[in-house]
Amino acid sequence: MVAEAVGSHEIARIVGEVESAMRAQDPERALELANAAILRGMEHPALFNVRGIGLAQQGRHEEALADFRHNLTRFPRYPGSRLAVGQCCVQLGRWNEALAAFDAVVAAAPKFPLAHERRGLALSMLFERDASRRAYERAVELKPDFADALASLSMIAALEKDGVTARSVARGALAADPKHATAIVSLAMLDIEDGDISAAEKKLETILDVFPSSDDLRAIAALGVLADAFARLERTEAAFSAYAAINDKIQKIYAPRYEAARMAEKVARLTTYFERSARWSAGRQYPAEPGDAAGHVFLLGYARSGTTLLEAVLASNDKVAALDERNCLRDADRAFLESDLDLDRLAALSDNDIEHWRNTYWNAVRREGIRFDGKVFLDKMPSYTINLPLIAKLFPAAKVLFALRDPRDVVLSCFRHRFVMNRYTFEFLSLENCARQYAATMKLAELYREALPLDLRLHRYEDMILDFDSSIEAVCSFVGIEWDRSMRDFNEGTRVVKEHGQSVRQLRQGLYSGAEGQWRSYGKQLAPILPILAPWIERFGYLAD
Repeated sequence: MVAEAVGSHEIARIVGEVESAMRAQDPERALELANAAILRGMEHPALFNVRGIGLAQQGRHEEALADFRHNLTRFPRYPGSRLAVGQCCVQLGRWNEALAAFDAVVAAAPKFPLAHERRGLALSMLFERDASRRAYERAVELKPDFADALASLSMIAALEKDGVTARSVARGALAADPKHATAIVSLAMLDIEDGDISAAEKKLETILDVFPSSDDLRAIAALGVLADAFARLERTEAAFSAYAAINDKIQKIYAPRYEAARMAEKVARLTTYFERSARWSAGRQYPAEPGDAAGHVFLLGYARSGTTLLEAVLASNDKVAALDERNCLRDADRAFLESDLDLDRLAALSDNDIEHWRNTYWNAVRREGIRFDGKVFLDKMPSYTINLPLIAKLFPAAKVLFALRDPRDVVLSCFRHRFVMNRYTFEFLSLENCARQYAATMKLAELYREALPLDLRLHRYEDMILDFDSSIEAVCSFVGIEWDRSMRDFNEGTRVVKEHGQSVRQLRQGLYSGAEGQWRSYGKQLAPILPILAPWIERFGYLAD
């Protein structure tokens, strides 16, 4: 659509109508007017602000973010745009971007309590607890009855087992908001610490009563902490109820964005394509990596299959440079895996085009700050399983490590884990959807192995737990590095990425057998999905019970 020239009086009239609709508490009308005006070519910050707010309310946070960033660029003095950018980044789980936005708000308005509280939230999600505490404390200095900041301080104190502070601050939060979920969770955590599990479960019931009305990601994160605590105590009914409530809430928040383009549909289309596809030829043998790298390895499989653990072990070897879950194949994925015609183009790609897409990938890798320096480059991304046609075509000399774990533990762990939300992880919010996506992805992976020229090795998580040395020595041989006994101490000083959350805490424990067979504690809850997973449980050699 070509934008029309619109006079200033007409813009002022439309902006007035938009603002009147907002004052009349008719956001749908305001959004309709603002969107129509923007499409006509009107440039006014109020229009983009109202449209951004409306899109955010619909869960379309990426589009809302574009409108707020437009305002920052075109109308940098318009109030609230940078805070709105930060809020969208929070909803998208982009914590570093959110922190940068809130930092800028604090710099411009150092006595604005909400900016400090939001900054504390971003820091907490980046696992910067001390800095987060200071931000919350500053928010409370500026607004002593700030329930969100007080509740977050209470949670920090509860996690640090400072019961006196946690209870005192929680009381302040509950005085301002008697149903504040984070404050109630912090008190439940203290009940657990005191051994009063019954009291903690009663508080959980209270939270679940009010939780459906909350879309606060802080409350979701707090309830996750409580769910994990119940899980450690083997109070599986309480834990599962909390996990289910969390996922139901997150699913409703993100459904407007992801329901229309499900990953399950993409996997189904790729499966149909490769069921009728002839085997791809190996083609020209391009180098596996740039000249200053000793090798190139992709580590993939399915989320929660032990890829983070294996990456940490390999990264502890000084001959490995690892990149952790940064999707450097995103552009190629969009170009070649979204339709059958695009897949046909990929299969017939010319040498010049292959070189272009290889360079696109390596440039993306370098932007992440990776230095090869004669090391083997390890690119870990579980969802790259779906991208194996790209890997086979663009990197035929690369090696592929495919991580396996008991499918029941994988699906349960995906359901319990809190992920940055995207098209892939959206499926994890339902046990059934997760199980179906797991089964469909494993079927697709088998078709890929039949149709694509891949240098691939299966790596079983349970084998590594049972016999670490033999399992890792075999992996080292495959990727082209020497096994070193020091790799047993991978959890001491190894590079771990903050975004992992639960994975990081588990890595710091080193090897442990507690993650093996966790599904048995949730047998009742998993019973409906076991028929979906049964073929893969048998195929991968796991016992039925």
